[in-house]
Amino acid sequence: MKRKRKTYEPVDETKAVVTVGNGRGFVVEAAPWQWGRVVITAAHCLPFLPPAHGAAYDSERWYEALLGPLGAAPTIWAECYFVDPVADLAILGSVDNQQMPGQADTYEQLVEAAVSLRIADVSMDRAAWLLGLDGQWFRCAVQHSGGPLWVSDANEDILGGMSGSPIVQDGAAVGLVSVSSGGAAGGHRRGGPNPRLVHALPGRMFKKP
Repeated sequence: MKRKRKTYEPVDETKAVVTVGNGRGFVVEAAPWQWGRVVITAAHCLPFLPPAHGAAYDSERWYEALLGPLGAAPTIWAECYFVDPVADLAILGSVDNQQMPGQADTYEQLVEAAVSLRIADVSMDRAAWLLGLDGQWFRCAVQHSGGPLWVSDANEDILGGMSGSPIVQDGAAVGLVSVSSGGAAGGHRRGGPNPRLVHALPGRMFKKP
């Protein structure tokens, strides 16, 4: 007799999600020889964009009191390692531990206490999950045409405070919440374009230099 496959539901994935400003982000393990544990979020969750030139001082990419545990007020500093304002995706990491050792330590404590999500591409024939503002996960459908990710048929409304949350499928982050679209027929239970992670993240994040 063929055994029926157990339906997947997120559990530990909540432990990967952190506060980023007025939104959220989630922890992933980047190439340890480059970045270590980083926080992926929506670029619009940043209070400002860093200067668009490589000669900027490190401190020009620092954000005071930007991160915190999920549901807590942000108190932890972070540095912007990468940002794509068009895709609406940013990668945050620790400030320099020589210049700001105390702030670097609190960042490390935050990300080491979190679960690290793996990154995968989306399967359009399977349900995905979104984390509501009440801390509960709910189902949605996802699709793409080679680029960004679109969400539809969500079981609950997609709300502004969810920005930067992971879109999870089978235990992996496949995208992040960026845009919801309202309307009389659909409420806010669909949205996009949202960053599709394997499409929007820099390849060097997971490769040796």
